[in-house]
Parts: sequence; structure tokens; C-alpha cells
Amino acid sequence: MQINTISLVIYAALIVLSAYNLRLAWRLSKLQTSALLRRPEDILPDESARLQAINQDKKKWKILGRVFFWVALLVAFVGEMEELAFFLSLYSICNIVVLRGNIATLNILVAK
Repeated sequence: MQINTISLVIYAALIVLSAYNLRLAWRLSKLQTSALLRRPEDILPDESARLQAINQDKKKWKILGRVFFWVALLVAFVGEMEELAFFLSLYSICNIVVLRGNIATLNILVAK
């Protein structure tokens, strides 16, 4: 088995993205357990608009992430390892964007 440069870059990107994804998930879980959230009545209209925009963005990235996951699953059966690593990297990027959106949402909702 010979690994070319592109494959090496894809595998390295997958490792780095997975580590960053885990770090963000850990940060989000710590934030969720320690945060005191405000009541819905205390949220300002501009914050509500930002929350809606973040939520719409997260929905788009979640759908795209699901597409990449299912393509990666299909590639796992009929494709090559490099293709699988590529689509898993794209799936990881989508998860990172969703996690960052969740962190931004919690930062808005935290009692000041």
C-alpha cells in the first residue's frame, strides 16, 4: 500500500479536525453544565434575532453534515479509504460549525 501526498494531507486533516471537534464538544459540555441561563423574557430583541440567525445557520450545516455522513457511509462500502477520509473530514467541518453555533447560542443566553 502506497500513500501519496494528497492522501497524507487528507488523513492529517481528518485527525486535526477530529481533535478540534472533540475539544469543542468538551468546551460546550463544560459551558452547558456551568452556565446560568436567562429567562426568555430577559432576552433583548436584537439577541433574539441573532439567536434565530444562528439557529437557521445551524440547521443548514446539520443537513449538509447528514449528507456528508451518508455519502461517507456509502463510500465506506464501495469506495476507497482516501474518499472515506475526505467525506469524514467534510462531516467533521460541519459538526465544528454546528458546535460553534451552539457555543455562540449559549454565550448569548448566559445570564450577565
